Amino acid sequence: MTRTLLCALALIVIANCASAQSNIIEEHYKAINAHDVQSIASGYAADAQLFSPNWEGAEKGVEGATGVFTRYFKSTPDLAYTVSNTINANNTIIVEYTFSGTLNAPEAGTPDYMKGKKYTLQGCAVFILKDNKIVKETNYFDQVAFLRQVGFFDQNH
Repeated sequence: MTRTLLCALALIVIANCASAQSNIIEEHYKAINAHDVQSIASGYAADAQLFSPNWEGAEKGVEGATGVFTRYFKSTPDLAYTVSNTINANNTIIVEYTFSGTLNAPEAGTPDYMKGKKYTLQGCAVFILKDNKIVKETNYFDQVAFLRQVGFFDQNH
């Protein structure tokens, strides 16, 4: 009986931890859709690493997250994410999503023909959590599909 009770308690603790971690990610995407950079950045550990196919190397910590999302919201003021699936595996959470927007204020060096182009892409993010903070985030999406949607290949014919 004691073993059964301990197993039941362990399952409750695991379920509560998984729920708390899912809530961290749910709040993360709510803050993204609200374009609340401060709330987004506060979800990262000071030494977090953020990876994306459109950057060289990692962005780091709260400062890196602040910079990334500030740039995203400036260049695409209507940026929105829709989460379609979340998989919780201990301290790792995998999120499938769609993100879309209009490239209204491209960053310096971006060709003029991309301005005003709409895009919709599917992506996947793998989050590693520790002590209720994101310590690593790796995003995956099709960079070629993005370039196609913003007219890059139309210019090279």
